[in-house]
Amino acid sequence: MKDFIRKAGRLRPLPWQARLVYSVFLVFTLAGLALTAWLTEDMVGLDLGEASSYYAGEEAPAPAGQGGAEGSAGGPTIDFPEEGIEMGAREPMARRKLLEVTHFHLFSMPVYLLILCHLYLLSRASARAKAVWVGIATVSTAAHIVAPWVAATGSAGSLWLYGVSGAGLALAYLVMSVVPLWEMWAPEPPDRS
Repeated sequence: MKDFIRKAGRLRPLPWQARLVYSVFLVFTLAGLALTAWLTEDMVGLDLGEASSYYAGEEAPAPAGQGGAEGSAGGPTIDFPEEGIEMGAREPMARRKLLEVTHFHLFSMPVYLLILCHLYLLSRASARAKAVWVGIATVSTAAHIVAPWVAATGSAGSLWLYGVSGAGLALAYLVMSVVPLWEMWAPEPPDRS
């Protein structure tokens, strides 16, 4: 940890092989952020309008002409769904799947956060900026891991939690990826001494 209290801006002097390895990781991070946006759009929409139905499920609307309490013979009827009727409906996410997703994210996201923070802390960013971006990334990562559980309850706050944590996560990870990349590969500033 002593490495992080030394003079800032030590990315450019790294050997080119180290810069290449770090750059590959950061480019994969940027690709992962783009894929996350695509996946989010596909699962719940970029406006997060489908988040509650994705996690908590929803009932399919009754097809026209079905669902009445009385049958044609005057007695009750039992409505059995026809094939394809529930195409737009979503089943609630199974607790097992939610546990598996959370398990995976609890082990992978903190590692990603650790690596991004490590690279960002080596940058020339001010101590205040480092504290802010690392703080935003940490809180957003934790909140985003919890967000599916809140959404699974059908809570009204789930949309807010999902949106804010996702935006904070995307922005902080983006900043902590682009700043080190820029410092490692941008043209050197002229010496003003």
